[in-house]
Amino acid sequence: MKKWIWLVWFLLLVEVSVYYWINLPPFNVMSMAFWLFALQTGGLVWLILLFTTSTGPRFERVTRMSGRQRQVDSFQLKGGTLSPLTRYLGRALLALMLILGLLLVIHTRIFRAKDYAQVVSVTEADFKEDFPETDISKLALLDRTSAEKIGDTYLGTIDKVSQFGISDDYRQITIGEQPYRVSPLEYKNFWKWLTNHQDGISYYVKVNQTTGKAELVKLKESMHYSDSEYFLNDTMRHLRFKYPTVLFGKPSFEVDDEGNPYYIATEYAPKFGLSSQDPIGVIVLNAVTGETQRYQLEQVPDWVDRVFSADNVITRVNDHYTYQKGFWNTIFSQTGVKKTTDSYNYIAIGSDIYLYTEITSATADSSNLGFILVNMRTRQVTNYKLASATESAAQASAEGEVQEKGYEATAPSLVKFADKAYYLVSLKDDAGLVKTYALVDAEDYQQVTVNNDLANLIAQVTGEDASSLSSLSSSLTGESTAETIIITGQVEALGTQMISGSTVYYISSSGKIYKVKATEDSIDQLPFLKVGDQFSGELSKNNYLKNFKIIESE
Repeated sequence: MKKWIWLVWFLLLVEVSVYYWINLPPFNVMSMAFWLFALQTGGLVWLILLFTTSTGPRFERVTRMSGRQRQVDSFQLKGGTLSPLTRYLGRALLALMLILGLLLVIHTRIFRAKDYAQVVSVTEADFKEDFPETDISKLALLDRTSAEKIGDTYLGTIDKVSQFGISDDYRQITIGEQPYRVSPLEYKNFWKWLTNHQDGISYYVKVNQTTGKAELVKLKESMHYSDSEYFLNDTMRHLRFKYPTVLFGKPSFEVDDEGNPYYIATEYAPKFGLSSQDPIGVIVLNAVTGETQRYQLEQVPDWVDRVFSADNVITRVNDHYTYQKGFWNTIFSQTGVKKTTDSYNYIAIGSDIYLYTEITSATADSSNLGFILVNMRTRQVTNYKLASATESAAQASAEGEVQEKGYEATAPSLVKFADKAYYLVSLKDDAGLVKTYALVDAEDYQQVTVNNDLANLIAQVTGEDASSLSSLSSSLTGESTAETIIITGQVEALGTQMISGSTVYYISSSGKIYKVKATEDSIDQLPFLKVGDQFSGELSKNNYLKNFKIIESE
């Protein structure tokens, strides 16, 4: 029987080890994750003590007679008192659960609403006077979906393309005051990792959010620490074993201004009891060497863009505006209660990333009271007063301008031109491709200007030169940003075919077939194209020609 008892304790050790390996709770009494780990371990120990003795299981076989006079064997706990250790452990676990539950309750917003309201302070400012004018050359236009679409097209250019994919991180950062989304390559599965992990990951993707230009960056030294690694090179596990008592969040990928890859893990401490975790610093992990460095908030390097998460920022701002007059005011009179709207986005200003969202009253409709701008590295919060439409109202207004086409508006970007606030909205088709753009007046959201070319749209509304954005449209529509190839030739044979309701012209020239799709923007002479005509156009995917022109003979 002793062998059986040793087996039970061994299985407990295995379970505890597996739990820790997977969940990685910190050994810190200020962490609720630690106490949950302790409770589940203590609970299993108590069950083993309850159902076993030093000589074997605390069961005995009992034979009874059934109603049909048959013998039935069953098992029941042996009589006798529980051991002192079992009783004391059970009481200690129960007491611990009660204490933890009490701590959680007394530190909720019901009892500490005004304390929650004071975690952040908000600087009041005027939008027209204090909000920075938008720099077109640094305007972050690409959303995550568009950045992924552009970045993923570069995967086929690497060696061992079948072994790697691109992580879906696409984290927004600034590099040299220019907004980018960056994402590392990752092993596709465990077997791909097993084959390639000794060589490491040699690339990451960065997509310029202003120009739409993507680059597959090859590192001088490969990364050996990432989220797609296994065992001790996994970023979270590497940091946990190096800092077993520190509370930190999931590391996120960033690069410094020289392009060196790092993972940034925000360090936390509970603000009230064991509740309401709040950042107190960061751990910077070198993705190449595995070396780490801890920084307090005031020491964080300038190139680190994201110390505070969006969830943390939104929660703290909501607490500030909701609980200034206590918890019960939010339930009954709601005097002075404000809140953020349902959506938010990011703006690059200088070398920092800012989250912006709108502030509206507790009984909000389609208007808001101003904009909140939060520095994601320092959590400085500024409220810019401006009565305006909400983002959702601006999106609906933009979609209404092209309702016959059924385009869907993406999350708007807040911009300021000539002291006036606008929402810049991209409108996508069902395939997720950007088809047109809209500038919506933030103060009067019924005033909408739409243009298929972003540079022309901004120039049309503001009178500013926006030629720096001229390459972005082709990037967002999924077309290559590579060097344009101009095709010229003579029509040797001509045919047409209807495809999905559109007429496609097939042109045979110099042994090749080119295609031209008839659209609203096609030249008026296209239906009159004939054999012998000279033509020119930009070569696109699948041998389609864009900007097709018929060359007049001299």
